[in-house]
Amino acid sequence: MAVALLGVPVGADAQSAAARSAAADAIPRDSITGRLADLRRIHSPEGIEVLEPIEVNGSTQWLSIRGLNRANPILLVLHGGPGSPVMGASWAYQKPWEDFFTVVNWDRRGVGKSFSAADSARLGPTMTLEQLVDDASAVVEHLLARLGHEKLVVLGYSYGTRIGPRLVERHPERFHAYVGLGQAAGPDAERQLYATLMERVRAANDTTAIRELEALRPYPPPAGPGAVDKLLAARRWAREYDGGWYGKPTFDLYFALPEWGPEYTAADVANVQPAMAWAERHLIDRAPEPRPTRLVERFEVPVVILHGRFDLHTPYQSARDYFDRIEAPRKRLVTFERSSHMIMFEEPGRLLLALVEEVLPLAGGGASF
Repeated sequence: MAVALLGVPVGADAQSAAARSAAADAIPRDSITGRLADLRRIHSPEGIEVLEPIEVNGSTQWLSIRGLNRANPILLVLHGGPGSPVMGASWAYQKPWEDFFTVVNWDRRGVGKSFSAADSARLGPTMTLEQLVDDASAVVEHLLARLGHEKLVVLGYSYGTRIGPRLVERHPERFHAYVGLGQAAGPDAERQLYATLMERVRAANDTTAIRELEALRPYPPPAGPGAVDKLLAARRWAREYDGGWYGKPTFDLYFALPEWGPEYTAADVANVQPAMAWAERHLIDRAPEPRPTRLVERFEVPVVILHGRFDLHTPYQSARDYFDRIEAPRKRLVTFERSSHMIMFEEPGRLLLALVEEVLPLAGGGASF
């Protein structure tokens, strides 16, 4: 089993999120989101700023399309989780990307902004990795036709790195390149997470962490009931030891960002956590009889892996081992030395440089105004 969970806030995470929400009530949300929307407004006549629902394989799913020049290469972001979209948090880091790319954030079936229109009972049985790849293929076809491009760059983040390689393998003619941000790397990644985390907590003589982590054995757990709880328990300790967001022991701040996301209504924000839990349960706890995870190791397009040195959500060493096995026309691994799993917040300037210097040339460079 290979996963790349962010998970819903639990325990202290949940209490902090609730406290922030209560404090935010003192400031009208519409005032904050309105100012952020105005700050991010695309004014260039060549630009595009679209927030739209589309029908994807029998479900309504939402896209945000933003960029200063619609002739720039398209960068489609496949979010993590598996049910943790980044659209609501993109206001905090994405604006500089839009100078060079037309950036597309997509809230997949049943999660994020796509949750409110979803028939959860009907969609539940469709929540499989193969269905998400089918959906991604339909979204790519829509974007190429809508924007008049022949190819795009796909960027998988966390769990999205499970979808991206399969998508590119299926339709290599549609892509300039594959980018893996926080690359998931198969069953060995979970074993690496656990082994590295145990080394860290034992070195710190953290008896509470040692006891709770030993209680998770056997690890990794098999897919099925209870798997999500064990995977998230390990990741909560990973965050305490710099494996989630370097220098921060929780994802509290990340989970709070959609509260000010201009793309989201207040109802969308309220749906984020229930949708996240729903997606995790259906994709992991209620997964059909698990089969060995097949990693795509042969690509017909260039590959760029962007990874934090301290990442334990998708462990760095496992990602590096996977990178070494990849066969591609061109491949590049960029290591972020003071990052874990949240590179867009931890080292945003270096991430922008990597996108411009390593990825943009693979798509023919930026367009002229």
